[in-house]
Amino acid sequence: MKRSKIVTVHIIATCIAVMTISCFFSFSLLAEILGNEVFIKQVKTAILYCLPILLICMPVLALSGKKLAGNSKSSIVAKKLKRMKLVAINGVILISLAIYLYYHAIFKTIDTTFLLIQILELLFGAINLGLIGLNIQAGLKLSGRMKKRRI
Repeated sequence: MKRSKIVTVHIIATCIAVMTISCFFSFSLLAEILGNEVFIKQVKTAILYCLPILLICMPVLALSGKKLAGNSKSSIVAKKLKRMKLVAINGVILISLAIYLYYHAIFKTIDTTFLLIQILELLFGAINLGLIGLNIQAGLKLSGRMKKRRI
């Protein structure tokens, strides 16, 4: 596959991942702020049903990123790859939390335990968005679309 096609796949996967995680985060936060139990259940159900989007998108993102990185010795590339490992670990935690929150919201009660786990999910989601944002910034620097800052 040509490099330009890999770049396109990487950018599309990045956009889908960021939009999906942002929606999960935003709707979860909104549901908690509103405190409407029906809405909370709807959000948790929607997140569970949309998880396959991330389960497809994130490996595509990682594989295309590794393919683009090749044997690069760039410190920017090394940092991107390290952050992606953290994103993957966080992703596994987030998937577990999403399944737990869905189960708890639908089959149990929305109680203090649910709220504490929800806070954890929001925290890990914010961390993942931050890490992905740093990788986007690094990718823009690598492509020349963003100037490297000199300190």
